[in-house]
Amino acid sequence: MFFFYCFQMDTLSLNNDDDYLSDNGDSEQEMDENNPVVDESLMSTAEVKGKHKRRHSKCWNFFTIEGDRMPDGKFKCVCNYCNHFYIIDLHRSGTTTLLRHSRTCSKTPNNTCPKIDQLVFREMIAVAIVEHDLPYSFVEYRRVREALHYANPTIEFWCRNTAVSDVFKIFEREKMKLRQVLSEVPGRICLTTDLWRAITIEGYLCLTAHYVDTEWNLRAKILSFCAFPPPHSGPAIAMKLMELIKEWGLQKKVFTVTVDNASSNDNMQGFLKRQLRKDLVCGGEFFHIRCAAHILNLIVQDGLAVISEALEKIRDSVKYVKVSESRELLFQGCVETLGIVKKGSLVLDVTTRWNSTYMMLSRALHYKEAFKNLAEIEASYKSLPTESEWLRAGLICNLLQPFEEMTRLISGSSYPTANLYFMEVWKIQNWLSSNEFHEDTVIADMVASMRMKFVKYWEEYSDILAIAAVLDPRLKFKVLEYCYHSSDPATCKSRMDYIRKRMLKLYGDYKKNTSAHSSQEVEANALPSGYGGFYEFFSQQAGTRKSALDLYLSEPVLDMVANQKLDVIKYWRDNANRFKELSRMACDVLCIPITTVSSESSFSVGSRVLSKYMSRLLPSNVQALICARNWLRGFEVIAGCDLDEEVQEDANEEAEGNGKKKKTRHN
Repeated sequence: MFFFYCFQMDTLSLNNDDDYLSDNGDSEQEMDENNPVVDESLMSTAEVKGKHKRRHSKCWNFFTIEGDRMPDGKFKCVCNYCNHFYIIDLHRSGTTTLLRHSRTCSKTPNNTCPKIDQLVFREMIAVAIVEHDLPYSFVEYRRVREALHYANPTIEFWCRNTAVSDVFKIFEREKMKLRQVLSEVPGRICLTTDLWRAITIEGYLCLTAHYVDTEWNLRAKILSFCAFPPPHSGPAIAMKLMELIKEWGLQKKVFTVTVDNASSNDNMQGFLKRQLRKDLVCGGEFFHIRCAAHILNLIVQDGLAVISEALEKIRDSVKYVKVSESRELLFQGCVETLGIVKKGSLVLDVTTRWNSTYMMLSRALHYKEAFKNLAEIEASYKSLPTESEWLRAGLICNLLQPFEEMTRLISGSSYPTANLYFMEVWKIQNWLSSNEFHEDTVIADMVASMRMKFVKYWEEYSDILAIAAVLDPRLKFKVLEYCYHSSDPATCKSRMDYIRKRMLKLYGDYKKNTSAHSSQEVEANALPSGYGGFYEFFSQQAGTRKSALDLYLSEPVLDMVANQKLDVIKYWRDNANRFKELSRMACDVLCIPITTVSSESSFSVGSRVLSKYMSRLLPSNVQALICARNWLRGFEVIAGCDLDEEVQEDANEEAEGNGKKKKTRHN
């Protein structure tokens, strides 16, 4: 591939806008000797009339032609740095003399600045473009070029098309590395996928892989961020995913696929399961995972729809304060007068973020007395809630807290392992059961609506979460016994037996597919001479004893307090020799993502890559930028973001009624 560089001429002032083609010094000298090119732009108009040649020689970075061509056809060429001049016939002699002077002149900056590797420098700029969401035209910015030239005049500049090519080379190189890594992954790979509509109204499909690598670290990498035109039906999505799975060579490695609850995704997973059934664990019984964040959103939105009117006065009170700066200052004065400890500013809820309602209630309740004081000094404030309405708001806030905690846990691309989710789901189930017959009819109606949606989605989904909890050495079946017995003692035993059967079936599939022979060969080769027969005899005897699963479950539960910060993946790594195929099964189960938040994180990056200021990028360039960014620096950490600012921005947009279409988020 040939790369063309756009190089500026005047190294002193950088005011000349001519373009240059550059190469190494030797080839430049040869070109100057054999194909001399005259600086046409500095000749007289009469002499260059009809000619439109460009200067290619590097010597014109250091020399300027003074005056017009002399009668004998020669030119006066003056060095820009030492003012030494040559009178030469450029057509006959070329620029060799000028190049020789530029290399020996003591005042030429090139001779005092260290040489740099241009390819390395170009790659560094390409990586910066990828990681910092810079436009490709960054390499053509005049001030950027001036600054770089000032730092090192030997830098040779290039155009945006070359920058596109450099980024694509990084994309292809990192893709090859990731394909090699995935081929060496000893366990299964879990997938998440979601669709996104860009500002250009083009549809994009994101496919992300989650796995435990050879060093037993939990990883998540984007496999594809490709344009996906309509139709967005189940079969069409399945065909595209199957194409990507084959491209990455993952047909025999897929464990689960996590999607949201769209009907097209239900059809897609059924189609995809039929295509991969022979290579799926347990025939695909654990293949389909629903996005927990989306389920939580559906459950809470149903409940909030019931109680929307009950919170109207609190919402109006927050609106009253937030509508102008003068009212905010007045409210702040009330807070200071009463000596209330500040706990953030008031937040107005928005329909696209259910947990903004929880935040609005928690902040408003904290400043309840300030609202009362505001009503006494401001006659225009007419929406002060009554004591019963404040009491109801407090109950609703307490009821929404378990959902808020689980949302905080799962709404981040740096997600925890799956063993932590079962207890959070049980908390929500226990909360719904305990408040089903609440004395406040509004809250009772809210709980009834939420419980209906919970039963619809979580009954089948809780199985894989329960198995993941059992694979935590601090929990095992004890946590299931506690949760099931607390919920319903009569069905506790039957539910535990059901999970045990499901776990045995999953373990049996792993045990059947594990190549014990190859591992025994490796171990036998490491034995001292003469001990091979003994090892074979011992292995046969060991096969009649407890399985790895029975051995694991028979051991006592680890102390939760002493092992509060236990890395469960590292525990299975350290005990891989004892538990063998069970350790591999545990890692595959624990790395199951229960949300599509990682895909939505890539959509956040996509909205910066494809913005109203950069909306003409080709889909291939969009994919190269987003995938290369993820492979180089990982996902954006969004779990710890400042939610107050984001909710406030959405509230401001909604209040202004600007008609901007916002993407619904599931946190």
